[in-house]
Amino acid sequence: MLYTLVMMVCLTDVPQTCEEREQMVDGLAMHPGTAFMQAQPLVAQWIETHPGYFVQRWRVLPGRGS
Repeated sequence: MLYTLVMMVCLTDVPQTCEEREQMVDGLAMHPGTAFMQAQPLVAQWIETHPGYFVQRWRVLPGRGS
C-alpha cells in the first residue's frame, strides 16, 4: 500500500529550526499499526543520511501524495 512518511526534522545546532519532510513509501502493510512499525527503519535510515538533523516526530499517512 502507498503511504506518505511525514517527519518533522530539526537542525541539531539550532533545534528551534524545524521543517516538515515528506517521503512517499510503497510496499508497507495495509494495517496502519503494522505500516508504522515497518516505517521505523526508514526514519532511522533518514537520520543516518542527514547528519546535522534530528527527527522530532514522525507519522505515516495512507494514500497521501505531494
